[in-house]
Amino acid sequence: MQILNSLAELPEAIGSCAVTLGNFDGVHLGHRELFRQLVKTARQLNCPSVVYTFDPHPLKFLVPDRAPLLLNTPAEKQRLIAASHVDYLIKTPFTADFAAMTPEQFVEDILLAKLRIKALVVGYDYAFGKGRRGNAEFLKACGEKQGFAVEVLQPVGGDGLPYSSTRIRTMVAAGDMAGVVRLLGRQYNLEGLVVPGDQRGRELGFPTANLETEKELLPASGVYAVKVRHGSQEYGGVVNLGNRPTFGGGSSTIEVHLLDFSGQLYDQNLRIYFVERLRGEQKFSNGEELAKAISSDVLSARQILQSTQIIQYREYLSLK
Repeated sequence: MQILNSLAELPEAIGSCAVTLGNFDGVHLGHRELFRQLVKTARQLNCPSVVYTFDPHPLKFLVPDRAPLLLNTPAEKQRLIAASHVDYLIKTPFTADFAAMTPEQFVEDILLAKLRIKALVVGYDYAFGKGRRGNAEFLKACGEKQGFAVEVLQPVGGDGLPYSSTRIRTMVAAGDMAGVVRLLGRQYNLEGLVVPGDQRGRELGFPTANLETEKELLPASGVYAVKVRHGSQEYGGVVNLGNRPTFGGGSSTIEVHLLDFSGQLYDQNLRIYFVERLRGEQKFSNGEELAKAISSDVLSARQILQSTQIIQYREYLSLK
């Protein structure tokens, strides 16, 4: 997949395209079906497939106070979309001029003039343009007039509800890490750099790696059973998210204890795959009581993790 930071970088030689439009935060199972249909359509038409998205998220530009915390970092989003076999990812800068563009202008100036679309694949609830006046019905009418095909993907979901980034954010914020797999098709995860901590875990007999991450949306404070990737190695682990109330609180931290690991991890990257929430964050009377609780957490995590495998994006996004 080629990643372009503007339409100006789109090679002239690629000709007409099959395109899908959206933010695609989370790259959940609904997005996966959209990308699959896009690639299928592009292959049928013998043309490139293009995912057209925006940076930053429109709400972060228009109404920052109401903008959602994103489920993926830009690098994660790109990697997940690339795994769906798309040919081009275009990350259009979302500016004031772009926000002021009417749906009619978008179709004429972007879809027809720049992308020369043969086909458009969109979700049933897609809306765009100034005032969000453009929608699937508007695009179908334009397609009939201008000669491009429009396919509207109907809701994809389970439990009687469609997959959506909003649902996933709610579940992550509540700590439902086991349940969110049904919508994402994989474990929710984050990557972080190991930085020095205050050595509290080591003093308690459970040394931890303290992580700094670019991930915007973190699960609810508490203790989780996790899988940890360090390079090519995989470990079980227990992670605590929160402000450590037993020791007087403070800023929120991400502290992970790797099971059956010894060595230094400073300045190295770890990826944490959340499997299940073990308990909420608690304040204990002293360090000894906390150590007992951590020991119980480790035992529970071992039992849970022995039958858990990491679901890789290469596996869940492979074409049917």
